[in-house]
Amino acid sequence: MWTGPLHTAEREFLRSDLDPRELAALLEPFTDPRPATLLEVREALLSGAVARQVRDAVWRRVITDARLSEEWMVAAVGLAVPGLKACARRLCEGLDGRAAEDVQGEVLAGFIAAVHEIDTGWYRLPWMLRCRAQRAGLRARRDALAHPVAGEGPERGALAARPPGSPDLVLRDAVRQGVLSESEACVIGLTRLEGVPLARLARERGTAYWKLAKRRSRAEKRLADAVRSGRVAARSPVPAPA
Repeated sequence: MWTGPLHTAEREFLRSDLDPRELAALLEPFTDPRPATLLEVREALLSGAVARQVRDAVWRRVITDARLSEEWMVAAVGLAVPGLKACARRLCEGLDGRAAEDVQGEVLAGFIAAVHEIDTGWYRLPWMLRCRAQRAGLRARRDALAHPVAGEGPERGALAARPPGSPDLVLRDAVRQGVLSESEACVIGLTRLEGVPLARLARERGTAYWKLAKRRSRAEKRLADAVRSGRVAARSPVPAPA
């Protein structure tokens, strides 16, 4: 049985009551009767009976709406869940439960980031989105295999090989420079440096997973841009004069 972020995403998708009529109209030449729910839209997209150009047109509409609406982001994730599960299943082979949850979480976060970033003028959009999600999950798998840590608690995933203090100083400097808020730095620090699964952090905070994943993705993009520009670095705080 599937558990973890992708299971949660599927459950929220099935609860969605969004109106699929615009998507159904795009699918009409290939479906009879016309899909009446998002689940039926997903079944049509996966059936193999829909032309590639039409699938791309449906996904362009979904991506456009998902960039503006949390509800449609839930729909976008739900439409992609079967493919994301297949991807995650392979990536999670041989991993323990917690590492597998991390990989699932990164697959989902990678997909959400791709929805925000992908060029909707490209062809084969669902495949491109899945590739981005798979790359994110592969990075998480490699990290899990490179740093296997037993035991309980948030400290289990600490990256022992990192330069002492360096990532922490980058985050602290990002907050000082106004690139990140304290909350954003905390989320990045806990999930990237301390190994706390994003799904667990979302549960503890009572926040939807994809909402927290989207916030982290945007914060990390700002951080990466600031590091590349030299605005943020691993600087120690300058002590105040006595």
